[in-house]
Amino acid sequence: MKKNILIIGYGNIASRLHAILCKDSYKIYGISRSKKKGLENFIKWDWLSKTLPNLECNNFESIIFIPKPTNKHQVGYQEGFLKSSENTFNFLEASKKIVYKKFITISSTGAYGLTTRQESYLDESSNIVPMFTEENPYPCDEVDLGQHIIRQYEHNQMIRYRKKLILLRFSGLYNSKPISKNHLRRETAAKIIKFFIENNFNFSSPEIFNCTEDASLFVEENKSSYGNISNEKIKKLGFIFD
Repeated sequence: MKKNILIIGYGNIASRLHAILCKDSYKIYGISRSKKKGLENFIKWDWLSKTLPNLECNNFESIIFIPKPTNKHQVGYQEGFLKSSENTFNFLEASKKIVYKKFITISSTGAYGLTTRQESYLDESSNIVPMFTEENPYPCDEVDLGQHIIRQYEHNQMIRYRKKLILLRFSGLYNSKPISKNHLRRETAAKIIKFFIENNFNFSSPEIFNCTEDASLFVEENKSSYGNISNEKIKKLGFIFD
């Protein structure tokens, strides 16, 4: 019997994932605001709306959530990460009959904020700027606003999904040429999600994985630097970068 996979935020990465998953083993359901070519089991839903999507299936091996800012401003990040993830959780909670084994949520190494510009080597346990609170809701000059929102998003997801959660921090995504010193090819990003779908590690707590290629020299505008985010945790788990 095929295992059902639900992808919320079906776009470029999801379509690449769909192409490499075994069609005899998995049945893909994709949620998006607009119809996607080649996607048979399509559910139309705007995750910023108050309406709820209708699913014909309620039993999933994995649910993959792929957020995207609606624009590059504060409101765009709040909508793309915070509001969309909140509405998705509310939808799953309202649909009591939906069951799933793993919730794979996509995040970004932007959670490290300005520290990625430094020479220090960063892994999943590295100390980064504390999240803001209701008592101190506004970032200071040294703190990247995007970092604050991404970290709040990660914190919320860990509370919501607990030990079912696998949080994947993608570095600067690219197609043919890296655009930042910490980077990840889109094809590899899809392979990483596939890796976690196909393997059951039975984690006892939420797990975070940096998803970035091995450090290599990055040159831009006569400046050069090496990637400074560690991918050792995911490699120790068994994922092999091309």
